[in-house]
Amino acid sequence: MTPLKSVAEIVGFLLGTLAYCAELSAKPIVTCSVEPLSLIAREICGDACEVLTLVPRGVSEHGWQPGPKDIVKAKNAVASVAVGLNFDEQWYKKLDVSPKTILWLGASLSPMSWWSDDMMGHASKHHEHHEPKNDAAHAHGPNDPHVWVDAGRMAKAADLMAAHFGQMMPDQAVQFKARGQAIAARLTTLQLDVDRRRKSWRVRPVVMFHDLAGYFARRFDLPVLSVASGGAGHDLSARMIANVARRFKTVSVAAVMVERQDGAAKSLARELKTSVIIVDFSAANSYGKWDDWFLSMVSSWEGVLK
Repeated sequence: MTPLKSVAEIVGFLLGTLAYCAELSAKPIVTCSVEPLSLIAREICGDACEVLTLVPRGVSEHGWQPGPKDIVKAKNAVASVAVGLNFDEQWYKKLDVSPKTILWLGASLSPMSWWSDDMMGHASKHHEHHEPKNDAAHAHGPNDPHVWVDAGRMAKAADLMAAHFGQMMPDQAVQFKARGQAIAARLTTLQLDVDRRRKSWRVRPVVMFHDLAGYFARRFDLPVLSVASGGAGHDLSARMIANVARRFKTVSVAAVMVERQDGAAKSLARELKTSVIIVDFSAANSYGKWDDWFLSMVSSWEGVLK
């Protein structure tokens, strides 16, 4: 057998292989840019589709770039779900996906500007980014793209996904719509349940390295003190940590919240005389449905503030 030598040959081989596998499984492929969207999409699709996530679980979306396998996924997808809002457009351009197959959720979910609390406890719609300006992976626009951490917005997203899948796969449209409506109703109820739980939480600020929880924090009126850095705080120098500690020294910080614990997080928590709490903001772990992941976030905040 002659070995494959060029990238084009490799991609062609992978495309052919996946197309063959798709024929065997007889299941349409749906792609989502990040795992929280896939959790909703899988429940809407049921057994009718195979839902694949572009950014693998446990991998930060910041700095991730699509490779040959992702090209294969995207080329064979009958429908795709993305955020937009200057978050994942660059990936889909590289994947050369047909525009008619992509549902851009963000603009339809009442996107908000970057938000965190200032040290006086007044909500601020202005978010000051301290991320490297030359890092294209962090070049977000004026609106926060992390809409997936809000149950109310994802209830609407479920209906939008169901309608989009129905357009792409008309023979399953009725089933998709029914599942989407059921998910939307459930997430609306979930939002109300957490609203009631929130009443027993103390109002204490948390420090976050990266603004993943803006929608969640605003929904429940939780003060967040943001330290925007290269993804998760791992690039903070000792001097930067000292400066941040000085900024927040007059505030009784409840915790430093991160997606993964590292030396910078530990150092900052030590300076602020608090602890590091790991919160799964991007669904890096495995969950049966979106609700399970959302409640894991709620429990993390509740454990700190109740």
